[in-house]
Order: sequence, then structure tokens, then C-alpha cells
Amino acid sequence: MYQPKSLNQRTVVFIILPIFLFLTVTGVFGFLAVRRVLVEQWGETALAQLEKAAHIIDMELNRPKHLLALLDGMSKKDFENGVHQYIISRLEQVPGVTGITTQWPSEMKTQEIRMRRHFSHMGQRTYDSTDKTLGVTPPLYTVEYNQQNVILSTRLVNMQDISIGSIEVQLDFEQLIAPTIQSRWWNIYKAYIVDNQGNILTQTINSKQQAAQGSAQRFGVSNELEKKTLAALLANSSGIVFGEGIPPEEISGFYHLSEAPWTMVIITPGEKVLQPLIKFRLAYILTTLSCIVILLWFIRSSFKQTTQSIRQVSTAAKKLAHGEFSQPFLVSSKDEVGELLHSFNTMTKQLQRGLQLQKAMQIAKEVQMTFLPQADYADNGVVASGISLYCDETGGDYFDFIESETHPGKLHVAVGDVVGHGIGAALLMATVRALVRARVQAPGSAAECINDINRYLCWDTLQYGNFSTLFYLEVEPDLQAIRWIRAGHEPALLFTPAENTFRELKGTGLVLGLDSDTQYTENIFPLTHSRHLLLIGSDGVWEQENEQQEAFGKERVKEILRENMHLEPSEILRKITEEIHIFRGNADQIDDITLVIIALAPTAHDFCQ
Repeated sequence: MYQPKSLNQRTVVFIILPIFLFLTVTGVFGFLAVRRVLVEQWGETALAQLEKAAHIIDMELNRPKHLLALLDGMSKKDFENGVHQYIISRLEQVPGVTGITTQWPSEMKTQEIRMRRHFSHMGQRTYDSTDKTLGVTPPLYTVEYNQQNVILSTRLVNMQDISIGSIEVQLDFEQLIAPTIQSRWWNIYKAYIVDNQGNILTQTINSKQQAAQGSAQRFGVSNELEKKTLAALLANSSGIVFGEGIPPEEISGFYHLSEAPWTMVIITPGEKVLQPLIKFRLAYILTTLSCIVILLWFIRSSFKQTTQSIRQVSTAAKKLAHGEFSQPFLVSSKDEVGELLHSFNTMTKQLQRGLQLQKAMQIAKEVQMTFLPQADYADNGVVASGISLYCDETGGDYFDFIESETHPGKLHVAVGDVVGHGIGAALLMATVRALVRARVQAPGSAAECINDINRYLCWDTLQYGNFSTLFYLEVEPDLQAIRWIRAGHEPALLFTPAENTFRELKGTGLVLGLDSDTQYTENIFPLTHSRHLLLIGSDGVWEQENEQQEAFGKERVKEILRENMHLEPSEILRKITEEIHIFRGNADQIDDITLVIIALAPTAHDFCQ
């Protein structure tokens, strides 16, 4: 699927193109709707013109037909009184009548009179007549093409439906249709007058030229539209027929006369009918294209500043990714772009502060790492090693190996865990370390030292509710016993390889920093002449979880100690931390991890074993 890669492409794909498609679809449907309306209007107009022309011809035909109708039902008396002669004389006066022919049968016992009358250009006429009593039937219409006359003929019957004669009235066809062919629309459109057999009585070409062609022409043989029109006019009295194409190449309309079996037909090019629509379509296309160009220019002009601002932000962001900070952007608008620039300026300031803070944290980390022992302790059969792994740059865990200045060979071991982690915990840890280091060098028992440290720490922590756990251990030079105080810290594990046993060095005691009146009690455990491994850790070791939220636990630590009891404390620590890392997988380290392992051997010889 195509994905725009730039703002300009998105503008074209998501704004310009949909608008163009919308205008195009709207224009197509609008064109179809307007075309339908125009065609209907043209059809109504054309049918009205045809109806008017047909009405004029019908009126011309209706005059002689009305007089012929007067002969219907005449009695013998009326006939003998010469009424029919009066009607015939009236027929002679009808404009357009060029001749009248009557035939009266001899059965009526009257003299046969044949009348044949022709009007010349000088007004002369001839006629024959036979005097009989007449009746009348509906007229029968025929056409004489060579003379261009229309003959109205009828057979006359009396009241007993007995034939008494016939009469034919000849009408000048050109004079009959003169009002029609002299009208403006007749010369604009391709027009025809056809009969029910499809013969063309007249069309837009001159009738004399038509007569010169030598034979009657038929309608419906020239093209497909004429065929469809002929079929339609044989089935309906009026209608509109469309030719092929969109718009149609030609459109025809037809209308039947009432007084003659003739049909008025006009055919016009579709372009002429739809000329206003074609002009509208051209104007619409030009207007649409102009609007799109103007819209594109307007959008480009509107988005130019936006695009430049976004490019500036993008360039500054790339530099920022490489640690280069640019000057703040000038915010000149209050729209979304202005908000973006303002937010980027704010972000840049915060990133500068964050980078400075990160550098400060890195320095704090380096400083905090100097608070931890820089090397393992090894003396008089005692080997101690420790490690702290912080989940942030700095942490609250702490361990320390302190050699007594007043009692050579005596080792003070402290492992602490300040509540929380981060810079605040690191600062409190530094305070606890300083208090422990200062107090253990002064005279007094282990309990007195921890009591003093707790009291001093409470002066700083009671106001904020901070506290710290502490496991304090003293190892005597003769290795006869160990003394410890547990101030809310996790119990230590004492492993004796010779016996394959684990003991937890417990004891009661409140965490440091909560109650300045708390009195701590010293715990003592006598050592045998076997080698011992003492592990002191923070709760971050046992509580570390993997991706399945399973805790690492103390049993895994004991198993690692048992499997690696012959190794140096530093190697055992490495094994434990590796197992924790493998166990954790992709899960985050949730707390600081601190481990101290002390190997206690009565003699150097036992230690080497």
C-alpha cells in the first residue's frame, strides 16, 4: 500500500486528490442530471412546436372535412333541392382546394353530371357532376406524389346504407404545409412529414428537388435512429428517441396529426440540444482545474511555513540525537505549529537539564562506587568479597570492610539497604557509611556502636521517614566466634561445607532511623575449626523476578554456594550474579542487589583446601 513520505505528498494524496475526485464525481452526476433536464426541456419544446404545426395542418384539413361531413345523412329531398351543390360550392371556396370530382349513380334516376375542376394560376376551373341523394362514410386519405396534391375521398351512402356516389377533394399539399415549412424551427432542424407506411411526404429539402429525384423516399432506411423513430411513431402518438453515444449523436421527436394519418418528425444533433450543457461542462472543467490550481497554490503557500518549521524541527532533532543542541526556535504563531516549536524548545531545555543531571548522576555513581571497598579483604584466614549492582545510576545498597585501628586483625563488616533507590537513597547510604566508619573505631561494644549510629541517624531521618536496614558483623582475629547485630536486615547464611549445613544468622532489631531509643542486642556464634562460608545479601537478591514473575529465592543461592564451595568468594559472587542475570532474562532489575561472601578458615592450610 502506498504511503506518502512527505508532507507535500500527504497534502496531494489526502487533500487535493479527494477534492479532485469529489468534484469530478459531482460534475459527472451533475452533468447527467442537467443533461436529462435539458433533453426533457428540448423534448417538451420540440413536441410543442410539432403539436402547433400539426394543429395548423389539422385546421386546414378540418375545413373540407367538415363540409364533407354535412353530406352525411342527407335525404333525397335535400339532394333534389340542390343542397349538395351548395356544399360543393362551399368546398370550392376553401383555400387550397384545387379540384373536386363527384360521381352519382344512374339508379337515382337523375342525369349524371361529371364535374372536374382545376384551378390554374389564373383562377380557371372545370367540373362534372351527377345529381343523386347522398350519404357519407368516414374519409379515406391518399396522396398523389407527382402532383403534390392531397386527395380527400369518400364514398357517399344514404340513410339505408346504399351507395349513392363518391366525392374526391384535391388539396394543394404545398399550400397545406406552407405555414409549417416557413417556420423558423423547420429550417433549423432536420424535419419530415411521413405517413403511416413510412413514406416521406416532405422534408427540409425543397419539394421540387424531392420531386426531381424521381421516386418517393421512405423514412427509416437512412440510419438506426430513423428506424427506432419509425418503430416508435407506429406505436405512440408522440415521443422522443435518442441516438447512440453519450451525449447522443442525434435526438428525434415526433407528433401525430389528428386529421390525417401523418406524423411530424424532427431530428437534431445531440450537441445542438445539449449545447448549453456542453458549454457548461467545458466551463465546469476549466473552473474545476482553476480551483484545483488555486487550491494547490493556497495549500502550498499555507503549508510552506509549516513545512519549513517541521524541517527545522526535524534537522534540530537529528542534531539533538547526536548530542548537539541548537538555539531555541522563534515562535511566531499560536497554532499547532507554534505549539510544536514551543514544545520542542521546552523539550530541548529539559533534555539539556536531563543530560546535565545524567552527567551529575554519572559523577554521583562514580563517587558512590568509591565508597565501596575497592579490593577484597584477605588476612588471618579471612577472605571477604562483595558486590553491589544498582538498578539505577545510584542506589541505596551498601557494604563495607573496615579494619579495626585499635584491635589489629579485627574486621568490621557492614551490609546496608536504604529504603528506595536512586539519588536519595544514595545520599542516605553515604550518611550511614560515614556514621558506621566513624563509630566503629571508637571504644565500645557492637551493640553500643549500633545504638549510637541509630541515634545519630534519627536526627536526620525522623522528619522525612527514611530508614535503613543494616547487618553488622565483627570477626575476631582468633576466629573463635563471630558477633553480629541485625537491624531489620535479611538474615545472613552461614554454610559449613564439612557438615553441608546452612544456618541463618538471625536476631531481633528495628531498622535504623525510625526510633532513637531503640536498644540493639549483640548475637554471638562460636566457630569450629572447619571452613565456613558466610553470605550476607540484600533482599534484591532473593526477590529478583524473571519474565514469568517467579522470584529467584534463597534456595537457588544455597545451591550455588554448595556447588561452588571450593572457589574463592569473588568467584562464587560471579557465579551467583551470572545465574541471576540468566534467570532474569529480559525482565527489569527491580531493586538494588548487594552480596558479601566471607570465607572463614581456622588456619591458612584449611583455607587452601
